[in-house]
Amino acid sequence: MKHLFVTFIIVFIVGTTQSQGIEFFQGTWKDALAKAKAEEKLVFVDAYAKWCGPCKVMAKNVFTQQKVGDFFNANFINLKLDMEESDGVTFGHVYPVSAYPTLLFLDGEGKLVKKVVGGQQVEGLISHGEDANKKNDKSRKFEEKYLAGDRSYDLVYAYVKALNAASKPSLKISNDYLLSNPDITENQKLLFILEAATEADSKLFDQVISNKSKIIAVTGKKTYEDKCKSACQATVAKAVNFEMESMLTEANSKAKKTFPDDADKFIAKSGMSYYKTFRMESPYTQSYKSLVKSAGKDPETLIYIVKDINKNFKDNKKMMADASEYAEVVWEAKKDLESLGTFCSILVSINETEKAIKVAKAAREKAEKAGVELSGYDGLINYLNSKKA
Repeated sequence: MKHLFVTFIIVFIVGTTQSQGIEFFQGTWKDALAKAKAEEKLVFVDAYAKWCGPCKVMAKNVFTQQKVGDFFNANFINLKLDMEESDGVTFGHVYPVSAYPTLLFLDGEGKLVKKVVGGQQVEGLISHGEDANKKNDKSRKFEEKYLAGDRSYDLVYAYVKALNAASKPSLKISNDYLLSNPDITENQKLLFILEAATEADSKLFDQVISNKSKIIAVTGKKTYEDKCKSACQATVAKAVNFEMESMLTEANSKAKKTFPDDADKFIAKSGMSYYKTFRMESPYTQSYKSLVKSAGKDPETLIYIVKDINKNFKDNKKMMADASEYAEVVWEAKKDLESLGTFCSILVSINETEKAIKVAKAAREKAEKAGVELSGYDGLINYLNSKKA
């Protein structure tokens, strides 16, 4: 039972937020391939089975995280396939799967680009996705024609899009093309600048802002905002890499202009990301408190904050006290074993083990009256007793 609770500790340490994760395609795998071909993307397939424990962990703690969702929704057509159901069985005849979970990346023609066996955590999953896109680099097939002098809209647009998908520089090609004053329609230009503006700290992104209503009329609000979020996130990453707070400020300012409904949460999270990197405790605290204010008592947001504090500022008593308060709110809202484990873990970290034991025992009593399986609660209590001074 003690080993069972170790699972909760592992999930607590590595997990983050569980909101705005991967949006999975609702359709057959052949439909997903057709959509990927039309959009020039790869298909990401989560091949799973209902009884698979690691599959359940990924579904709950990895696919649901915002960082994962931001990357996979922008880059892939995402598909979940139960390999024991009809569509999954058909898929398995073409792409045999012998262990779960198995993660596959396919191009629109059905060619297998990358295959990964076994459960993944956030960074590992994103790394596999980045690698799949690099392996599917289609920019070379456009590069030869571009270097030969082809400046047709379709060629240059496809070239820039392929470079972006492969995480290759495209800004010079985009600027050179626009400065050539090409003979294209207004809608073509709008689509081009949206694709080309991969970072918020660029003049191209200023055009994305000034043409906001026109671009939305062509692409739709969601596509526009998703691209703008990606560009702002890229600039936040640059701010961290170059330790330039002014760049962080610019990204936040442009977030307000391009996706105002989600800007407050974005700004708070970007602040947490930047300030924790440079151990700036006061602005980091202000950032997570701003996130609490904008999200209210949303349990998933609070868990994101709790885990971030515990990972980066475990020795800061004031922050850990906040983490304890937020973890308790989550426990009171969800009343599940995972949130109980998280709350008790924080209490142990701030030397309130006796309180943790009391909370866990009270939760066990309620679970016993409800006829719930008690092994998890017993494992937790045994673990907490082992932590007593």
